[in-house]
Amino acid sequence: MAYAGQATAGSRSDRLERLSPLDAANMRVESRGGPMHVAAIGVVDGTALFDPAGRLRLAEVRVDLNRRLHRAPRLRQVLVRPRRGLGPPAWADDARFDVARHVRARPVPAPGDEAALLAVCEELNQPLLDRSRPLWELWLLPGLADGNVGVLFRLHHAVADGIAAMAMMGALFGAVPGAAPPTPPWRTAPAPSAWQLFTDSWRRRADAAAAAGFRLRHPALVVHSFGARARQLRLALGEGLAPRVSWNQPAGTRRRLLLVRADLGSAKSVAHAHGGTVNDLVLAAVAGGARRLLVSRRELRPRMVLKASVAAAARAPADLAPTGNRAAVMVMPLPAGEPDPARRLAQIAQATSARKRHPPYQPGGRFAQRAMVWAMPRQRLVNLLISNLPGPPEPLYLAGARVLELFQVGVVQGNLTVAVGVLSYAGQLNFAILGDADALPDLNTFADGAAEALTQLGARATTGRILGT
Repeated sequence: MAYAGQATAGSRSDRLERLSPLDAANMRVESRGGPMHVAAIGVVDGTALFDPAGRLRLAEVRVDLNRRLHRAPRLRQVLVRPRRGLGPPAWADDARFDVARHVRARPVPAPGDEAALLAVCEELNQPLLDRSRPLWELWLLPGLADGNVGVLFRLHHAVADGIAAMAMMGALFGAVPGAAPPTPPWRTAPAPSAWQLFTDSWRRRADAAAAAGFRLRHPALVVHSFGARARQLRLALGEGLAPRVSWNQPAGTRRRLLLVRADLGSAKSVAHAHGGTVNDLVLAAVAGGARRLLVSRRELRPRMVLKASVAAAARAPADLAPTGNRAAVMVMPLPAGEPDPARRLAQIAQATSARKRHPPYQPGGRFAQRAMVWAMPRQRLVNLLISNLPGPPEPLYLAGARVLELFQVGVVQGNLTVAVGVLSYAGQLNFAILGDADALPDLNTFADGAAEALTQLGARATTGRILGT
């Protein structure tokens, strides 16, 4: 899918926007102790972000971002939780919205290298987002040794999936240098009244009853829909159980984050030369990282094939809505037991080609989503999580300052203590490897193995570096 570009404000309908069942499931996971926000980490050219005295232009950045928020109205909204009988939570404008509560700064301690930056990001990304406010934060992180500024953007999964989150970032981060033009004052819509919530809830129930009646009059459609979902579930479950590995244990509360960088142009050339895609190359790199970790832990077995839950695009080509989730997953094999990187990539390319003939699995219905929430800490279907997003091909700008690098950070949940987020950005192919700090104190072994696999295939990859070199 192409980069979605900038989000647009769209029309503000009088119809209430409710929390979807899938987003409610995300909230339920979080209520059980598993954070469900995603994040992006970037490095921004510091030249335009400091005044002549060397002070961060925080107030000016806030003004610039505030002028752009009309392009992503959800970032000014909170969840209103009605009393029982008035339906699920609804999105409403935050009458007390203050951009200063969402855009803040925190200095990176000496020596200001990548390790110091990531340590600050790990700390800031740990707490849950405050549900009494719009569910996002942006942190400016000055103090890097090269004079640049780190950025941490946090967004709740109930607000947007990966594609929609990139659209929101396109709204806040301009595609050209220069400050955002002045915009008309934002007019806050009043929160829905109890009567509005009541009538909206009954309207939705009437719509659901009408839809049920339609299905009863057209049983063939019901059979077709049920059959499609059954096939999706059968394909997901038909992969069999994932092999037991030591890192599949209930996730704790502490995280560790490492970065791997590759050149997008060389990655495309390598992937195509082996008859695959960049997605296949990403999976091969992750398989290489997992292999290195298994070897170091003496868990690798001959012909061992791990299983990864890979986020898949479930949006229609015309669906570029800057909010909401269209979540789907595919279970992909990772032949960690294959020692040769080229054969590993070829096996993955063959497997992905076969799986693309079938739609990805989309959890539908409250029962299925509740079952997934219950099963996550004890599931045996997959070993790790992977998300690969197409980012903007041209640089973004934050308040006129060029974004030099950008990484997407996923979510560790249940007993899946490794999540690999991959983002293409302005000629870069960037990996953010997130691990549970207790289950994976040796996460660097995984990152080194992924970088080595990319390099062996010719994609020119590096792990952590001193910023500015």
